[in-house]
Parts: sequence; structure tokens; C-alpha cells
Amino acid sequence: MQYCEKAGVTEVIDLSALKERLLEQVRHSITQNTAEWETSYICKPSQFFNTNDSVFYADNKDIADYECEFIIKTQLEDGSWAIPWGWVAYPEEWAISKNWWKGNGAILNMLYLKGMGRLQV
Repeated sequence: MQYCEKAGVTEVIDLSALKERLLEQVRHSITQNTAEWETSYICKPSQFFNTNDSVFYADNKDIADYECEFIIKTQLEDGSWAIPWGWVAYPEEWAISKNWWKGNGAILNMLYLKGMGRLQV
């Protein structure tokens, strides 16, 4: 949607209808039950946007701000974050992949905090 807006592509797709639908879908896709965030594979605001100037922020401000607090609160001693899921059927592969996921999560969490104005670099 944003690429189409930037390119001025309006004859191929109704951008206002697409924007309206995306706003609705993002709002409905974010897991509002924050108790599930620590133990389940769920959707958080950061999976849809990572700055407070995103078109999706206004409709999801409270839960997006909560995610900032959640990230700060759940950081582990080693600077990483727990991965709330695993590959039960593949324990050896998971032992290796888990470190990659932790590194990926650390980068994404830092970018989210920065984009939300919670991390000064």
C-alpha cells in the first residue's frame, strides 16, 4: 500500500479501500490478550509496524505502547529475550536455531523500541 501511494499508483487499485481494509485487519490480528504473549506464538503490533508514525499506530496505540513496556520488562540478563515457542519434533535443530531466533528477536525489539521513541541511539 505504501509503495503504491509513494509511486502514485491509483488506477490499478483503490488505495483508500485497501488502507481501510488493512487498518481493520491489523487491528483484528493483534493478540489483545497480553497474557498469551509470554507463552504463545501470537501477533503483536511490532509484526505490523515499528514506528509511531505508521498509519497503523493510531488505532493500536495502547497495545503498541504496552508492547514497549513488555519488551523492556521481559529482557533477560544476557540482553536477549525468551522465545515462547520451540520445535518439539526437532530438538537438535532447535538447539541451534533458537540462538538465531534470539538474535533476530533482539534486533527486532531494539528497532521497535527505537521506532517508538523509547530508545535513544
